[in-house]
Parts: sequence; C-alpha cells; structure tokens
Amino acid sequence: MKKGRYTIGEISRLCNISISKLRYLDERGVLTPSFVDMETGYRYYDEETLLQISVLNYYQKCGFKLREMEPLLRRMDLDRLATLFDRHIETLQRKITSLQMQCDSIAAWRGLIAEQRAAVAGVVRHVWYRPTAMRVSRNHHIGGKTSYKSLITNIEMEKQSNQCDNMGIGALYLYFPQQRQHRLADARIYIHPHPLETSDVPRETIGGHGALVCYHKGAFEQCADTYQLLAEYAAAHAIPLRGDSYERSVIDYWSTKNEAEFLLEIILPTKESTPLAGLPQRSF
Repeated sequence: MKKGRYTIGEISRLCNISISKLRYLDERGVLTPSFVDMETGYRYYDEETLLQISVLNYYQKCGFKLREMEPLLRRMDLDRLATLFDRHIETLQRKITSLQMQCDSIAAWRGLIAEQRAAVAGVVRHVWYRPTAMRVSRNHHIGGKTSYKSLITNIEMEKQSNQCDNMGIGALYLYFPQQRQHRLADARIYIHPHPLETSDVPRETIGGHGALVCYHKGAFEQCADTYQLLAEYAAAHAIPLRGDSYERSVIDYWSTKNEAEFLLEIILPTKESTPLAGLPQRSF
C-alpha cells in the first residue's frame, strides 16, 4: 500500500468485497478508482473509497438496486437524498404489503387443511351469520357446460385478481339462488377480500341471517344426502328455510385430486331476521 492508496486486492481484503465485484462496479461507473497507473494498469483506491463501500453495502442491505447506487454514493444535497429515500420507503412498504398478503393467503389455505382433518360430517349446527363484505363473481361457462370443477376453477375471479394484483383469501363460497334445484349454471362465487386489499373489485355484503350448516366429505356431486339431512333437521325443529344455499368449498380440486378428501360446508339460510339468544355467531 502506498501512502493514502490501496490496491484493488487490499480494498478487497479490507472491505470483504470480491475483486470481480470491484471491477464490475468500476465498469458500471458506480465505484471508480481514485488513480490508475498508466504504466502498470494497476487500480488504486483512497480512503474515500472505504467510506463509499461502507455506504454501498448499507444501501444494498436496505434493498437499493445497483442502478440506484451512483447518485446515492455521490451524497448529493440532502433534499434530493430525502426524496430518494421517500421513494424507496414507498417501494418497500408496497413490497411488505404484498408479502403480508401472500403469507396470509397461504396461511389461510393451510388452515383449510387443518379444518378438513378436524371436520366431522353429518353434524348439523344452527348459527347466525353476521353481515360480511365479500368479493363476488358471476359464474362462467366453458363450452356451454357447467360443473363443480369449472366453478372452482373460477376464471372470472382469477381475471379480477390479475387485474388488481390482489388475491382473495380463504375458501370459495358458491351461492345457489334455488338450492333445491341446485343449478350450477346459476351459481355466484364469493371469496373474502384480504383486509389490506385496496382494489375496486366488485364486492357484495352477504349474511345478516341464521343458517343451518353441515359438512359433507367426498365428491361434491354426491352431496344430496347432506342437503336432505339439513332439510329434515329444519322440519324437525320448525326452522323455516329461505330456499337458497351457500356451499363453502373447503378442500377441493385446488388442493387434491383425491375426491375422498374433498370437504364442502353446506349452508342453508333461514328466515330468521334477528339472532336467537345463545345462537353461535360467525362471519362468512
């Protein structure tokens, strides 16, 4: 080391930065040598370089991209630096929100698996549903045919998610205006919006009524017995049904090909307009 000068190898060892990266930074004009010996071609750096590398490493740990480094390393006037920092904070906040939504969505999906493992089919419960704002989509038709698989595929809601770069969270709800006919072609599809979602995707408030609910395990097309069980329970307890139904698709084609592991929660709204004393309350 000459007085006040460091070779590229010395800088590499002192700052724990590879020689190849120093050369790359030089080529990009991000971190240039303070002196180049024209006879030998050796690059020399000074103490300012040590400070620049410390600043560069810190900015990289803060998520700045290399192309953003040059103006930061120049340490220009504070007003411009503050503007760059504000812009980067906004970018990081958006990333944090996006990652939180992804994490919550996967955690909710994981929760559906746990629910499937704990669910007991054939047990009727009488509950009260609080009003709940949900993302809503009409059914789509593929080749004029509608099946459970086409409903669960849910192309229209997927288009909504792609347009706003947001995702729903939790299970899909299939709504049938006339549950006894149970016509798939008439279905509407609901899903919970993520609490952090800010899009203008269509929403609709559902709930504000009682309901009889029961799990069905197995292929969705074979859920008639569970519907019958709910109807018999309503008749036996003099509970008037509205005539429509929701089906909450807990485990379906999105999670497994094994239909024996499918789990559907069938929800038959009642005509009750106020919750009965002691009736368990839940949201969609």
